[in-house]
Amino acid sequence: MLFRGKPLYTTVDIDIISNASAAFEEKIKMAYFLGRDVKVAITTEDASNGIQQADATPILTAATDASASSGNKIENRTNTVFDGGSQYNPFTDVTSVDITLGSVDEDIAYMGQRTALKAEIKKETTIVITKKKVNSFFDTLFSDGRYGINGTTLMGPANMTQPTVEFGFRLYVQLQSTNEFIVVPNCVFAEKGTSLSPDGVQEETLTFTSHVDPLFDNSTPAGASEGDLLGVTPTANL
Repeated sequence: MLFRGKPLYTTVDIDIISNASAAFEEKIKMAYFLGRDVKVAITTEDASNGIQQADATPILTAATDASASSGNKIENRTNTVFDGGSQYNPFTDVTSVDITLGSVDEDIAYMGQRTALKAEIKKETTIVITKKKVNSFFDTLFSDGRYGINGTTLMGPANMTQPTVEFGFRLYVQLQSTNEFIVVPNCVFAEKGTSLSPDGVQEETLTFTSHVDPLFDNSTPAGASEGDLLGVTPTANL
């Protein structure tokens, strides 16, 4: 294009504009992580048994592989994640999910140096799920089965033993619709809260903590070998 006999843009100008346009287009392609894509699921660490609540009573019982895949139940670790088979795979009625990836450190101060070393002792991952309250399942679970299930025995305050590879629960969090999954093995049901309001729906807050290294992947959790997203936690990692 000419302006009073001179080019409006030089070749250098065109190259700069082209590069800027390409960078802008690349930035547009970058997608934010959206809350509507988030899913969270929970399973036991047991390969065969989940946890269910009988309809007639508030008592929790073991749910076998055949029966622990629908309704008001926590499925076992080998079931397909996010298949919608139960109310907690994935969770329904969720309003927020908070994930904190932390660690327990020892501060080591050195003579003649201001900066201390943060020596990592173990991981400390916390997941807080806030959801609308629809039943008493998690009230009963916190009371009787905070540590998951071992075979057909609920692991609560009355059955405390040294943790094994089947200790606790496994939490799965999907951050994007097609990738970015965080899996937290061997979680303890640490806290349970209920919010009451005179003009609103009751909400419950579920807090799970784990000192086992969290797992990360860019595809839907699958597999059954040690150390993968669905596999049993290696004993050395407990």
